Amino acid sequence: MDKYAKAFVKASLVYLGIGVVMGIEMLIWPDVRYTHGRVHGHLLLLGFMAMMVYGVGYHILPRFMGRPVYSHRLGNAQVWLANITLIGLSVSWILEASRGGMWHLLAILFGLGQGVSIFLFIFNMWKSMTPQKN
Repeated sequence: MDKYAKAFVKASLVYLGIGVVMGIEMLIWPDVRYTHGRVHGHLLLLGFMAMMVYGVGYHILPRFMGRPVYSHRLGNAQVWLANITLIGLSVSWILEASRGGMWHLLAILFGLGQGVSIFLFIFNMWKSMTPQKN
């Protein structure tokens, strides 16, 4: 398994654990639901689910097609971008709820970075599955 695929799977498991802890936290202290609800949801959807899909996708899809991954550099870049922007988005949302101001702008920027990360995956997988011209 490529290093970046393994990094995605490991990150996915970490986000699953954090998401579960946040879910329990919201049950025990309902007052934090407003500030933590969307963070909890995004850690589970973008953190656990999407990163598991990225890791397994990078490992399996090219093999099913009998081709190598189009760009290992894009895969490595995506690992960093996806994780940094998800953490930044999560922190920005929590601070935006309590402090407002520039945290909203940062949340937008981190959200856009998350979108770029997703499109890196789409591009890399698409190119990996495209037949090579001889």
